[in-house]
Amino acid sequence: MKKLFLLLAVLSFAAPCFAQLQRPKSTFRPVITLQQLTDSIERIMHQEHIPGLMLTLVSPDSSQRFVGGLGLAEIEHKKPVTANTLFRIGSVTKTFVAVGLMQLVEQGKLNLNDEVRKLAPEIPLDNPWEATDPVRVVHLLEHTAGFDDMHFNHVYNTTATDPQGTAVVEVFRQELRCRWRPGERMSYSNPGYEVAGYLLEKLSGQPYQQYLAQHLLRPLGMPDATATLRPGTNPQLAQGYDYENNHYQPVKPWPIYAGPAGSMSASARDMARWVQFFLHGFRAADGTALLQPASLREIETPHSPLDARAGLPTGYALANSIVNWKGKASFRGHGGGIGGFTSAFAYNRALGLGYAMSNNGGQSLSAIEKLVREFLLGSASVATIPAPAALDVEAVAPYLGHYQNAAPRNQLLGIVDYLTGDKQLVQAGQMLLLRPLFGSPDTLLPAGALTFRRPNQVLPSAVLTHTRDGQRMLVFAGSYYQEASSGWWWLRPALLGLSVLLMLTSAVAGLIWLIYAVRRQLPRAQVLPRLLPLFATIALVTSIVALVTVATQIENVGRVNTPTVLLSLAPLAFVVCTLAGLLLTMRTFRHFRSRAVAWYLLLTYGALGWLAATLASFGWMSLQLWSV
Repeated sequence: MKKLFLLLAVLSFAAPCFAQLQRPKSTFRPVITLQQLTDSIERIMHQEHIPGLMLTLVSPDSSQRFVGGLGLAEIEHKKPVTANTLFRIGSVTKTFVAVGLMQLVEQGKLNLNDEVRKLAPEIPLDNPWEATDPVRVVHLLEHTAGFDDMHFNHVYNTTATDPQGTAVVEVFRQELRCRWRPGERMSYSNPGYEVAGYLLEKLSGQPYQQYLAQHLLRPLGMPDATATLRPGTNPQLAQGYDYENNHYQPVKPWPIYAGPAGSMSASARDMARWVQFFLHGFRAADGTALLQPASLREIETPHSPLDARAGLPTGYALANSIVNWKGKASFRGHGGGIGGFTSAFAYNRALGLGYAMSNNGGQSLSAIEKLVREFLLGSASVATIPAPAALDVEAVAPYLGHYQNAAPRNQLLGIVDYLTGDKQLVQAGQMLLLRPLFGSPDTLLPAGALTFRRPNQVLPSAVLTHTRDGQRMLVFAGSYYQEASSGWWWLRPALLGLSVLLMLTSAVAGLIWLIYAVRRQLPRAQVLPRLLPLFATIALVTSIVALVTVATQIENVGRVNTPTVLLSLAPLAFVVCTLAGLLLTMRTFRHFRSRAVAWYLLLTYGALGWLAATLASFGWMSLQLWSV
């Protein structure tokens, strides 16, 4: 299942979080010296099966600076990581694209609020709210256009050629549909950055790789960095690995379709320049300003979503967000994941501190990042946690109740949140509790009238607000929940539990009835009604197994093979079996000797029908993963 989590995280700022599986708890002591830091990191690398690490530390204190690597860039020949070893940095690429577009903004070639359709009418946007709420440039950069994330067959390009211009945008036609009003909710979407990269190309007159090299990478003194889609032929590139069955398995450096979302490769020396660029007011190595300070503030400020407009300043901005909520001080930046690599870039301008890192084992960097931040902050004073504000009971009262996830990143997988239940927001004295159906509640302390923070955190991360249509919303830790029925909040989990129970019992009964059918001990008209629940269950289980297989073999998607064909046909077979069984049962109902069996079958088909309708609403019935 590790690769399924990686799929959800690929090219994502949240990659380290999604990839974080169960690991032994870290027992390392606080770091005092740089040598102690690197020793502790190497222990974590060994513990978490990380072959090599590119590492950059930037600090006013020279004793805290480091630009180089640890471990091996290539295991077979024991090739060490050096300051010039290239690592694929995935979604950290988005920070370069955002800066490039801000350069065009300063040149007057576009505005963040420009409508994408007017800038590039050839882009296949599907926006039901176009007349009142067009997709704007800022929505692309803040992931608030409402687009789906890339589909399984639109991640890696295993062909010999790379589509360019409108051809590559066309790859994501299915994803470029607004699922809600643009500018309402943040939902991470790599296809949005493909469109942003296309705008960079169209308005600059250069391919995005060439523009970034000429206007950012070379002026900043980043000689090794490259945004090429196919870095595998570069001898400086580290080999990426997956750790499976106690062995490191090499990962082929496939090119990706959404290049502007994650094609960059860079070395520790390169990333030192990038960190300094953000710390020193967007100036190049020779002191030339590549952007004005006002643009830095724009990049760090969320503009468009509901939470930003409701007064919450801590959301995702222009490829820039808070990367840690705990610790002595907050860092801003971006993370990234791509096959065989996980990366992070972060900085704190007020303290002049920053770091960048990437590992070639595809593992989470959370433990190493925490250690690095503790080292860089050293004896810095701990940020004062403010006393909770008084709870505005009157303002909060209308928002109490049940909420459901309203912004799934991947529509296909959003079915999981939909089926497993809502969250309940309740008042508990001078604070709020957000209770899931299962597990411990989150505690929300008042930070303002309708803004809240978690205990032991300085900055607010939740807000109560509403849409233009008056729909109450809770935005918490980057997730968007909309008000749900308080009377029926339990219905979906109950139906799911009932459906699973009926599938299991009907499958067992179906096996018994199958024996009776072979022995011709059942009336012919009742054979299919009794057996089709078993066949429907097999089809549904096959769909789930095929999904997991596709997720763990993502490089094989986009072609005809057993998993892609099964993932396309099995959900349809589930629907056909369910509908056919329901119709046959109704047709032969009065002929059943046991009415209990007849009613049991009707109840089973009803539950299966509900599951089929739910699958269809989340897009499971139209999958053709062998085509791009």
